[in-house]
Amino acid sequence: MSDGPYKSLPMKPRWRHAAKCAYKEAFSQNEIVDSVTRASHADWRAEVRQALVASVTSAVAPLGQQALFADQVLADLAALRRGCASPLEASFVRNAIDAVVTGRTGGDAVQFAAEEALSDRLLCNYRQVEEHVRRDDSIRNAEFVRNRFEAAHGQIDLSGLARAALRTGEPLMRRTRAQFTDLDAGVPL
Repeated sequence: MSDGPYKSLPMKPRWRHAAKCAYKEAFSQNEIVDSVTRASHADWRAEVRQALVASVTSAVAPLGQQALFADQVLADLAALRRGCASPLEASFVRNAIDAVVTGRTGGDAVQFAAEEALSDRLLCNYRQVEEHVRRDDSIRNAEFVRNRFEAAHGQIDLSGLARAALRTGEPLMRRTRAQFTDLDAGVPL
């Protein structure tokens, strides 16, 4: 008997837990949102250097006459992109370039870049989990997992997640474990 296709998923343990939450009907939508949010935040902490965030922030800082120096800002960001150490860092810098091209500056550009990079990573991991379930289990279960992830993605506070990742807002709340004292205090139905 198998524990589920998420056990052999070649991803980090937090993402295997998120896949387990999406795969099993016993987990609520809020539990999926929480596990995906925590896995994404852990990815950011592990892959994006704080020095790179500071460099991007200083590069897109609003100047007195920003329109005159937009080419220099783009050149600075392109130089930072060449030195990225992970795909998430490269996505962050690429989205910062897109933000500058669309006219954003300062904290707004950095926030936009972080939100987009985290969203891209989330969608990529959803597809990886879905493909793994499709290959190891069935098409019906893969569609079920995809639908659960899509519903969870709509409930994720990407703005708050980006602020927590950038350390410009509130950190993620610590998870509290439910203490069940008897049989009647079990899982909500």
